Amino acid sequence: MNAHQSLSIGIFSASILGTLFFWDFRLSFAFIGTSILLMTKTIDLEHVIEFSSLEVILFLVGMMVIIGLLKDSGVFAWIVSLMLRIPKLTGKKFVLLIGFLSALLACTIDEVTSIIFMVVAVLEICDYFEVNPVPFVIISVLATNIGSAATVLGNPIGILIASKSGLTFEDFITKAFPLALLCLAVTIFILLFWYRKSIKFLDAQMGKRDRFKCFG
Repeated sequence: MNAHQSLSIGIFSASILGTLFFWDFRLSFAFIGTSILLMTKTIDLEHVIEFSSLEVILFLVGMMVIIGLLKDSGVFAWIVSLMLRIPKLTGKKFVLLIGFLSALLACTIDEVTSIIFMVVAVLEICDYFEVNPVPFVIISVLATNIGSAATVLGNPIGILIASKSGLTFEDFITKAFPLALLCLAVTIFILLFWYRKSIKFLDAQMGKRDRFKCFG
């Protein structure tokens, strides 16, 4: 390897290790590494712009702006209140609800935005019923990852693949969406069994809340 190749491999390895061990400074490692590559002329500015996937970055920025506007307008709080008003809500219904809602949001507004909203909603609902939120957050995360593969909008990697390979939105719908639905159904079935104790405890807490409402 020549000097530029050795330098690029060294900077890439340092950036990865720095991100793993010092997560809070991950952006600093990326910017410093890119700056060194530019200053040493290992890569030029034209190639940085060409391979930086600006379409993915701009898409994520746009979705974050939208999610901020929705949060400020109270849309998420309204959805949480709707979830709590579901008649005869049980632990299994709640798992099915957050699973399919997480997957639906992930395939329509991208997984990053979806999981930000869903985790907040799950934490608020679990706090209301005084249950451990960890199992339900994990359920939401797994469902989000599956749903993100269903459409081209669900994942930044999907956008990158579509833009580089020429695949269309319809290609993802006809090929990836049915497979994602199957994976989601199997995953929720397994999670219902795996977290059965947590779901049973949530059922008991929901029953207490219902009794309190009746006495109130």
